[in-house]
Parts: sequence; C-alpha cells; structure tokens
Amino acid sequence: MADIFIGRQPIFDQNMNVFAYELLFRNDGKSSDARVIDGDSATSQVLMNCFVDIGLENLVGSNKAFINLTKTFLSNPDLILLAPADQLVLEVLEDIEPTDEIINALTLLKKRGFTIALDDFIYDSKFDPFIVISDIIKIDITALNNEEIIKHVKKLKSYNLKLLAEKVETYEEFEFLKELNFDYFQGYFFSKPKVITAKSISPNQLAVLNLVARVNDPEVEVDELSKIISTDVSLSHKVLKFINSPVSGLRTKVDSIQQAVVLLGLSTIKNWVTIMALAAGSTKPVELGTTALVRARCCELLGKSMGLAKPDSFFTVGLFSSLDAMMDQPLDVLLKELPLSEDSMSALLEQKGIFGEALNCTLSMERNDFGLVSFGELGLTELSDIYLQAIHWADGLSDSF
Repeated sequence: MADIFIGRQPIFDQNMNVFAYELLFRNDGKSSDARVIDGDSATSQVLMNCFVDIGLENLVGSNKAFINLTKTFLSNPDLILLAPADQLVLEVLEDIEPTDEIINALTLLKKRGFTIALDDFIYDSKFDPFIVISDIIKIDITALNNEEIIKHVKKLKSYNLKLLAEKVETYEEFEFLKELNFDYFQGYFFSKPKVITAKSISPNQLAVLNLVARVNDPEVEVDELSKIISTDVSLSHKVLKFINSPVSGLRTKVDSIQQAVVLLGLSTIKNWVTIMALAAGSTKPVELGTTALVRARCCELLGKSMGLAKPDSFFTVGLFSSLDAMMDQPLDVLLKELPLSEDSMSALLEQKGIFGEALNCTLSMERNDFGLVSFGELGLTELSDIYLQAIHWADGLSDSF
C-alpha cells in the first residue's frame, strides 16, 4: 500500500468564512517539496483518494476543493472528466507554460464547469492567455514586496476574476491585503495567534479561561463539574447536544448534565467542556475549533497507537495548541492561567517530551512539512491513517459548536 499524506488547508473569504480547502497529498515523507517527487503520481493519488478511496465529501464537505494539476493532466483533460466540476478548483502550477495545447485544454475544462486558478502567480505578459481564462489568481505574498503586490492588484483587478493571497502569516499582512480588496486568504495566520504585546485579557476572555481552568482542575469532582456546566445555558445545551448525538458513542439518551458526566466519565466531559467554552468565547472562525479538535484527536491516537500512558494528556496538549489562536493572546501568557502539568507545558511551549513529539508530528502533517513527520516506530501509512481519522472525527463533531 502506498504511503499517502493528506494536507487540508482552509481558504477564507473576506468575512472569515471557509470558502474552500486546498488538498495536498504526497507520496514521499522525506520532503514537503512537490518538485522532488513524481508530480503525476501525486496528482493521481489526489484524484484517486478524493473520488474513490476517501471521498471528496469526507474531505471538504460541500466546500470547494483546490487541487494542483500537472502538465500531463492539463494536456489530457479527459483524465478528470469524472470529477465534480462544480466543486473542483483546478490549480495551474507556476512552471506550466501557456502553450496552445494547455490553453485549449483549460478552455475546455472551464466550459465543462471547472473553476480555473493560477498558482504562485507573478505577472508576465506571456501569461495573459491564462489570465483571460482564469477565475482565481493566487499570489504568494512572500515572493513580492508590498509595492509589487499593489502593482499586481491594479493590473489584475481589471479582469473578471478573484484574487487569493496565500502564505499570509501576520495580522499586519492580513489587514494590508484586505485594504487591497483581496477576495480570499490562505496561510498560517488563520491558525496562529495575532500576537500583540502588553495586551490584557478582556473580561469575557478571562471568564472563559476561569471556566476552562476550573473544569481542568485535577481535584474537580462530578457534582462540582455538573454545577459548573449547568450555570451556563448555552454550554449546557451544547454538551447535551453532543452527548445525545451518535458520535458520542452512548446508546442511551440523557437528560441531565450529571447523568452525562457519570456516563461519559470526567476526562471526556472535561475535554468537551473545554473546547466548547473556547469556541463559544472566540470570535474566530469555527474552522479554528475544528483545527483544535483535529490536533487533539490526532495526538491522542498517536499516543494510543504506541501504547503510551495518559491518552487524555495527549488530547489536552493537542487541544490547547490552538488556544492562542482562539483567544488572540500569546500561548505562554494563557497557559499561566491553567493547571497543566510541567510535561504538558513543555510540550506546548517547546514541543519537548513525548507529548511534544506527538504535537510536532501532528503540526507537521497539518502544515505539510513532511520531512518532520515522525512519531516513534509508526510508519508513514499508519501516521497518514491516524491524521485522516482525526479529520473525520473532528468533522463529525463540528455541529457541537
């Protein structure tokens, strides 16, 4: 069986809603650079796994999916004839020349209903035929300075297309790009914090942190935990909604918080109160909550797959790795408010220890840094399967937010 890694990076619109996902599959765990592997093979794996083995719906739901296509596939458009045209965005890589053959193929694919995007675009007049055909142009903002980005926007906005800024990594970049009226945004900024020094925690955020801290206190008991949850109507509703859903694993309905805590156990309820409280207290996109769940579940499965102790701690480390993004505060400041063990703190702040190794492996798969993907004696196929399980599990619980 071939080793396949699945990267799924969200693409947001101007209102911070998820517009699409870029799907990045690789068949070589030694490098994240697609140029060092067989591009045609990688594209084949993308299409095979999307439409046969895994299913596009399981990967992106009803959202659009961006997929890179090599020259071979663009030269043979019938190879993707069975793909759902209304859901796929076909990315033309930057090294593909605008030959008559490719231009004719793109024209045909667009007529069939596919959305056409130019990847890592840097303007050159030779690409004018591509621009006319394209629906979306992706601009790697790390490849251009601000003045060059402005020139690109002025040039391209005269065409009937959308602009997507990729590799957005800071709040300042995001604000600058919004002012230029980019339509879509992609990058680590949307899953990393906007760090502002010397900013105090707002009262609402402090209340959320106090709740999370109390719930995660090792000394908290069933009765007290039930009372904590019951004092918040919204939180109580969300917890019961989750517990009464098929994904909770319970075969009986429950109608009280205390009954739920007893049936599921303290550790499970603690984790869910935590993620729901953070999601409720955050103004960030729901996708960040899903990201936290994917990380938490992936770390937990990594620990379990190696037969390691404290699976709940693996889950907690993955869960809190997104705390800074949700609360717009530096992670070290936020963690001071929580009763975490030294091992968990070290894992979150420095990615040290066995928990840190699991988190680093998870983040590497999330970011497509495949040269860093490693955990214990697990093979690449096992790691890929674990990450995919985590994605499916988190997506199944998205309605709990």
